[in-house]
Amino acid sequence: MAIEACGDGQIGPPLIHTNAADPLLPPGGPVQIRLSDFPALANTGTIVDIGKERTIMRTGPASFLALSRLCSHQQCDIDIRGDHYECPCHGSQFAADGHVLRGPNIASPPIGPLRSLAVTVDQTGGTLTVE
Repeated sequence: MAIEACGDGQIGPPLIHTNAADPLLPPGGPVQIRLSDFPALANTGTIVDIGKERTIMRTGPASFLALSRLCSHQQCDIDIRGDHYECPCHGSQFAADGHVLRGPNIASPPIGPLRSLAVTVDQTGGTLTVE
């Protein structure tokens, strides 16, 4: 006897998130990090996983781009693959700035970019707060 499992029968089940108002927004509210805890953020263009389903990339001396790690297809938690993102559930790929490079490897309507998140920089305290 077969037991019905979670997911869609492809690679794995989408993760369930609690933000019903916006499923692409990571749950849990804003996250604050110290820049000193993430030395890779000293370099521009490096994608850094800060946990809590969020990434940050330095884009200039005092500017940063934060993105949600929730795929815009079915909200699976995406992986960082060097200079881009890839969804392990259905193979979607996203550029470092979040735009779609390749959609899912299953029949699907077109998907949108990864969700940009607001970043507040406190240069005096050496911290970033990410939505």
